[in-house]
Amino acid sequence: MSRAEVRWLLVASLAVLLFASLPTLYAWSLADADHVFTGFVYNVEDGNSYLAKMRLGARGEWFFHLFYTSEPHDPALAFPLHILLGKLAAATGLSLALTYHLARVVLGLVLLWTVYAFVAEFTPDVTVRRLAWAVVAVGSGLGWLWLLLGRSEWLGAMPLDFWVPEAYVFLVLYNLPHLALAEALLLATFLYAHRALAGRGFRSSLAAGLALCIAAWIVPFYAGIPAAVLGAWLVLLAIRRRRIPWREIGLAAVIGLLALPPVVYNAWVFTTNPAFRLWAAQNQILSPHPLHYLAGYALLLVPAIAGAIQLVRQQDERWGLPILWVLVVPCLLYLPFNLQRRMVSVVQVPLALLAAIGLERWLARVSGRGRRWLRAAYVGVLSLSNILLVIGSLGWVQQRSEPIYRPGAEIAALTWLGAHSQADETALSSPEVGNVIPAWTDLRAFIGHGPETLHHAAKREMVRRFFDPATDDAWRQQMLREYDITYVFYSLAERNLGTWDPTNATYLELIFEEGEYCVLRRMPY
Repeated sequence: MSRAEVRWLLVASLAVLLFASLPTLYAWSLADADHVFTGFVYNVEDGNSYLAKMRLGARGEWFFHLFYTSEPHDPALAFPLHILLGKLAAATGLSLALTYHLARVVLGLVLLWTVYAFVAEFTPDVTVRRLAWAVVAVGSGLGWLWLLLGRSEWLGAMPLDFWVPEAYVFLVLYNLPHLALAEALLLATFLYAHRALAGRGFRSSLAAGLALCIAAWIVPFYAGIPAAVLGAWLVLLAIRRRRIPWREIGLAAVIGLLALPPVVYNAWVFTTNPAFRLWAAQNQILSPHPLHYLAGYALLLVPAIAGAIQLVRQQDERWGLPILWVLVVPCLLYLPFNLQRRMVSVVQVPLALLAAIGLERWLARVSGRGRRWLRAAYVGVLSLSNILLVIGSLGWVQQRSEPIYRPGAEIAALTWLGAHSQADETALSSPEVGNVIPAWTDLRAFIGHGPETLHHAAKREMVRRFFDPATDDAWRQQMLREYDITYVFYSLAERNLGTWDPTNATYLELIFEEGEYCVLRRMPY
């Protein structure tokens, strides 16, 4: 890359990151003592869990355990980036939320830089590079069209643009620093694997393997994507050359061996640890109807097909990797396992590269100024869903309502509880408050997060029954003992579940009361 390219990339990346940060910055500016900003304007339930994971690191932990469930279980090495960010927050004195978003910006910049490096690996044409990068940085699908038609769902789901961060880099920049790093490492894996198999040898293979190893510690199942794509590429090489490509197989084996430790470790943890096994079983991240993917990538697919045909005719082996990546992913998206949707991660990048090549071929007959306007219009249409997402988020933020904000009195009660309790004691509350408890205290929540609360559906019914006035006190006491619940958090959210008032129970001691917020402790037996 030339210096001019580097300057352009830096300025453009910062502009995209600023645009993606506008709702978060606006939300922080509106926060006050009565409206405490959680740190998230998008996917708040998972956001609170990320802060809670960081709390583990901030309090000195290196291993992860489920804090949205009361069942005792062995911890494991998981979510290492969040643990490390928590330690960084503790060392710097910054809040967990601020540390999280600083990491989002820094790692987002790393991801955008890696996207450009990947694209530049395949084409020296600066125009194609910039167009492909722009499509990835701000592009989305046809979700905006569904909104204009007054429809929020189609074939049982929302458009990919608004809820599948793996499908679009902008959604990762918007909220997910761990995916930004993992996706940058995944792209680096493909970049160095391409160099290794294209003749640059063992060092590039080592670099690819190390990148994939780190990516697999952050997101273990990401290792399956290069395995499938590189496997397909080796088969293609064997067919084209009419012999077994032993050298390339050896270099690919190096990559796989280096990535093996996190894959084996996570497979062992999620099969031998009962709590983690149940958590994995509850974590259903399935692909929507195939037409969702077609609609999500339609504006890329048409020029990408033209670009791929042009490249295939050139019979250049180095283009086998991006083309095969695009072809292999649809097969991965419907494999019989519960994380199907994750397999679409970063396929937007090779797809955008092929689309940029195809589009430039079509624009070759247009005048220079006309080409520039058509490129801008193409990128603009692709960015419409993200523009609507940011504008919509600004509107949600302006209301200063839950779950983006929490009442100041609630946070004060949780802060008091955190200061007067022992780490990993369990608190019972509504699911909504339970989602917040581990983000602000070192306590466990009896219920608070879909996949991370073991037996979530049963516990939701138990909480409803706990606050039901028709429930027998003996059942409540048995529940508190069986799940080793020490505290009951009582506020308007819990009153909405049932009219039974725990402050009248002889087996619960009122230890905090401020306005509508109460904390009760289970009496010793």
